[in-house]
Amino acid sequence: MHVLSYIPTGLLSLLCAWYLVPLAYANSYFVISQPAKGEQWVNGAVNPISWTKGLLDGVNSLDIELARLSQDGLIFVARDVPAPSSTGSLNLLIQDIPAADDYYLLFLNSTHGVMYASSQRFSIVDANNGSAPASPAAGAPTVTVSGGPNPTAVFATTFPPSANGVGAPAWRAVEGAHMQLVAVASAVVFCMLGGAWTVL
Repeated sequence: MHVLSYIPTGLLSLLCAWYLVPLAYANSYFVISQPAKGEQWVNGAVNPISWTKGLLDGVNSLDIELARLSQDGLIFVARDVPAPSSTGSLNLLIQDIPAADDYYLLFLNSTHGVMYASSQRFSIVDANNGSAPASPAAGAPTVTVSGGPNPTAVFATTFPPSANGVGAPAWRAVEGAHMQLVAVASAVVFCMLGGAWTVL
């Protein structure tokens, strides 16, 4: 009898698959760099938003919402914000947003409910109480948001839709995932060989 025949097939399959894990790399990196923790945004001023994300993560556009920790409700900022590269930015002109110190931004796909990232906690202050805001991001579009949370409101701005994998040929959906496909196919082949080996 062969030495490997004493190893349970489930364990053998797990070991074979474990050796293929380095072939599957992750592209799920998403960090909101602005607003930073404790930053003050000023009503009536343009405030910059910036982020860094994985280049091959498949996220070509995203939705941005403004939320508070202490109250229910969202302020819908922008829909389908283009994010094809690894860094992005947007300017936000806020008007008459209730002043508080428990705001944060949500970056998500509101259609599918997938959350990409949330910002650090920051505050919004009235124009006469705040310090000078950070300078706006150069070359970035500006979105204007006003008022408090309203469940019947729509996004303040909707950018033109991007493909984001929708309506593209099926092979385009897996473009850039060659290593993951090889890893999964190899794991399936090794599992099938392990099963055949057990039967024989």
